[in-house]
Amino acid sequence: MRLLRRLLGFALVVAGVSGIVIVDRYESGGVEGAAAAGGALSAFPQVQESRRISSSWFCPGAAAGDGVTSAFVNISNPGDQDLVASVSFLSADPAEQSTVTVKPRSREQVEFLRGRTVGVIVPQVELIGTTGTVEQQLDFPGGDVTSQCVPDTSPTWFFADGFTAEGSSQRVVITNPYPDPAVVNMTYTTSEGSREPANLQGLIIAARSARSLAMADLGAQDEQRLAVAVQATTGRVVTSRIQHYLGAGRLGYSTTTGTPRALDQWWFTSGRTGSSVLEQLIAHNPGTTPARVQVTFFGEGITNGLPVDETNVAATPTSEIEIPAGGIVAIDTNAVADLPKGDHAMVVSVLEGPPVVVEHVLSQQTGGSSFTAVTNGLADGLLSPVWRLPSGLVGGALNAVSVLNTTATEGTFTVSAFGPGGKVALPGLERVGLGPASVVSLNVPPDVPSGEVIIEATVPVAVQRRMARNHGLVGFSIVGGLPVQVSR
Repeated sequence: MRLLRRLLGFALVVAGVSGIVIVDRYESGGVEGAAAAGGALSAFPQVQESRRISSSWFCPGAAAGDGVTSAFVNISNPGDQDLVASVSFLSADPAEQSTVTVKPRSREQVEFLRGRTVGVIVPQVELIGTTGTVEQQLDFPGGDVTSQCVPDTSPTWFFADGFTAEGSSQRVVITNPYPDPAVVNMTYTTSEGSREPANLQGLIIAARSARSLAMADLGAQDEQRLAVAVQATTGRVVTSRIQHYLGAGRLGYSTTTGTPRALDQWWFTSGRTGSSVLEQLIAHNPGTTPARVQVTFFGEGITNGLPVDETNVAATPTSEIEIPAGGIVAIDTNAVADLPKGDHAMVVSVLEGPPVVVEHVLSQQTGGSSFTAVTNGLADGLLSPVWRLPSGLVGGALNAVSVLNTTATEGTFTVSAFGPGGKVALPGLERVGLGPASVVSLNVPPDVPSGEVIIEATVPVAVQRRMARNHGLVGFSIVGGLPVQVSR
């Protein structure tokens, strides 16, 4: 059994099937990994604080005629100068473009369906300067969706969780924002194994265009397990997934970019178990040899309820789980012994074998209805003391943000919002205590400014949000924050 890959601030060392050791690796003289994103992680959602003269944001897009009533990109400018944004609208038709100026300490919305009733439209945003951030928002009667945009393209993209059961639909959208064509191969995996259809090899994605592929039309109909991999053999692309859940335990709408690469550790801060909740971690191993993983849980009830002795050996609720080469495994957290019911955070760590891709799926029955929230994991190499929330927070929202201390060192954090007068700390959310390896869920003050929100901690943290579905619907979607990386 080998050491797990470095955790920011502490390492989890396997101490047998029933235990882990938490080792402090945080040093006050500098934050490990906060500036270590590098090219390998450049296509993950993040903010790069650098002296570049411009920045790019690639969003998941929307399917016209899919029931979406409107689709926006939210462009946030927390800075003190005007921000000029160029928005390109990519589809199967020739690309179009629009320019907008975002005033200081404000946010602009750009609608990108623009009356279209068929086809997929993908927005790409170019900002002059690097202070701005971008997110995508869809208004959908079955539950609004806020999605992250990514700052770079990649030759590879993965999706661990796919679902086409009982009439549910899934599209994979491949976008080429460059002036030359891209060539990609696409494969998918179901419970019956991996498939490489000939018609999905050597796909040509025209310059400055987006192409939509319906999984049911590709032979992946009525599947409850459906992982997808896209490999560009020429060029670099952005790949996203659009899902409409209609049965088999799921209900709702989800739009997200894929995962650019498999990793050894994935963080999730908005977990939940309970009698009316089905929570699963869907792990896909795109490698050619088996991988062994373990899930470690964090939370108030877990910290107090699991034994910890003077050597900092804490009981872990999971045994080792094998993910076969090329396979998909669903980890049901309700089946984990000794895990208290309620909210928690999690990290999935590879103990041995190749890196994996992990997504979090939470379905809950509540108020006579139900909802499903699906989110990608937070990449271990991007954990940071500073996180930005481009679309802000809704005043009065309960348990809206979860902040996980990823170190074995006590810390604090402050939540601020940008308004007309600049950055203002939110009442009651200044220098909030954050114990070692602990998670805090935040209620939002009722009078929070409507601008971008920033979370600044004294230790590396992981941050995710629960976003309202609106339209009088119960439940929430889960969206990661944007970790801030400082270029050196």
